This record gives sequence, C-alpha cells and structure tokens, in this order.
Amino acid sequence: MDACSIRLLDHDGKLRIKSQKGLSKEFIEKSIREPTIDCYSGDCFLTGRIVIVNDADQIDKPISTNRIVCENIQSFAVTPIKIEGETIGVLVTSSKKKDYFYERFNDVIIVVSNQIGIAIRISQLYEEIYSLNQGLEQKVRERTAELEERTKQLIAAERLAAVGEMSKRIAHELRNSLTVVGGLARRLHEKWAGNNHQKEYVKIIFKEVQTLEEKVSNLIKLGGGQ
Repeated sequence: MDACSIRLLDHDGKLRIKSQKGLSKEFIEKSIREPTIDCYSGDCFLTGRIVIVNDADQIDKPISTNRIVCENIQSFAVTPIKIEGETIGVLVTSSKKKDYFYERFNDVIIVVSNQIGIAIRISQLYEEIYSLNQGLEQKVRERTAELEERTKQLIAAERLAAVGEMSKRIAHELRNSLTVVGGLARRLHEKWAGNNHQKEYVKIIFKEVQTLEEKVSNLIKLGGGQ
C-alpha cells in the first residue's frame, strides 16, 4: 500500500486523521469529515462495514478528499475500528494502483483494524489509570496538608492548655501569698493607733492587695479554677 491513515471520532463529533503515512499536509487538512453517508469514511463509520473502491474514477460519493486533493490514489479500502463492539473510527488503506483490494484482503485488514482498536483501548485505559493516579495523589497531598494543619492546631491547643494550667497554678500561689500579705496589712492597720503617715501607708497596701486578689481570682475563674 502507498498510504494509510487512522481517522477517529473527535470530541466535536468529526472524523479526523490522528495517524497517517504517505499523505500530504493538504490532504490531512481537507479530510476532516462529518460521519455521514455522503463520504466513504462516514459510510463505513455508520454501517460498520468495509468499503472498497478499486477505481478512483468510479467514486460515487458527493464528498471525497481524492477529488479535492489529488494524491494519485487509484484504489482504497475503509475499515471500521471498533472497541468492545462500538465503532470509534476508521482505517483507510490506499494504493496508487487500480484494483488493488480483493476479498482476500478483508480478513487481513479486519485483523489490523482490530489490533488498532485494542491498542487505542489500552491507551485509553492507561490514560484513565494515569488520571485516577493523579487524582489520588492530589487527594493525598490535600489530606496530608489538612492533617498537618490539624496537627499544628492540636499542638497549639495543647500549648495553650499547658500555659493555661501553669497560669492557674501560679495564680493560686499568688492568691495565697496576697492573702497572707493582705491579712497582715489589715491587722497592722487595725492595731496602729492614731492617724499618722505609716498607718495610711499600710491602708494603701491593704487596698492594693485586695485589688490584686480580685484580679487573680478573676484570672483563676477564666482558667476554669475555683
């Protein structure tokens, strides 16, 4: 054979050449087809049957790349490419000789077409597996990042809890010391005779200690203590 091409149904519903040998760039560009019976590729795609033309001069379809672009192709065969019973494209084999294709070539062309379908299906499965792996890797990355963030939050919460517990213990100790200081200041104030500066100083100390005791008690309450 002088030329061959694999045309697959694209996402936009058109048959396009995806792989070829022996065809010009102009031929490839002008061979995009709607899958209709007006062209040989569309006829083969829709019926699922091999189409053989052994004389290009006898082409009877209104749409033909052979007519549009002269590649000196005299005969060609169009074979459906199927995956699991579904036609996904066509294999076009061509010759510059007339009457090149005979019935005995049909079985060979079908085997080749089936092998192409299997190869494409394997490629599709590989792409699906690759996409799944990429998706799983992305989910693992997201989950890992989420766990790391939660771990940081947990560590921060544990640190805050530890600081809170330490603060509560310190506050209890401070309150005990302030109670002692406040009690002694109150006794001195009560026993001090007369109105002198020293007694007034003791009174100020007693009041300030009371203020500190209230603040420490509030701190303990905030920390969940008694």
